[in-house]
Amino acid sequence: MNATVLVVEDDRHYRETLGRRLRRSGYRVTLVAGLTEARGAIAALPPDLALIDLKLEDGDGLAVLKVLADKVPACRAIMLTGHGTIPDAVEAMRLGAVDFRTKPVSGHEIIQALRDALEPLPMQSLERVERDHILSVLHACGGNISEAARRLGLHRRTLQRKLQKLPPAR
Repeated sequence: MNATVLVVEDDRHYRETLGRRLRRSGYRVTLVAGLTEARGAIAALPPDLALIDLKLEDGDGLAVLKVLADKVPACRAIMLTGHGTIPDAVEAMRLGAVDFRTKPVSGHEIIQALRDALEPLPMQSLERVERDHILSVLHACGGNISEAARRLGLHRRTLQRKLQKLPPAR
């Protein structure tokens, strides 16, 4: 694997842990803490892939996505967040993110998401993005509807209605 991955994460420990894991998996890695550093890194070494935290100390990950879309449109970006809402996920996908993951995310899941990002993907509908994000957050909350609704920025009843509209699992 010779792909270059830009990791934009303000939590130093998490950023360095991701960097070590990605290097062990054969990726070339650039680690930065925020939007300002990301701009410089993108100009110096345009990445093939990016892992971007949504909330940064000096901006947000959506601003990094905009820079990537302008400077490196072929870069495949994956958003990581512990604070994501459905509108955040939809906006990230609109700006070009290929995936939106809710922390905590295992190293294995991140490596698989990066591999998947390198594969040509069909365009996903906003409904599918919303469904996948809802189910991911619900899983991260251990099935607790109230906690998932809080994390998603939805009223509990709204989340229940959305879940009722989902097709049954196969």
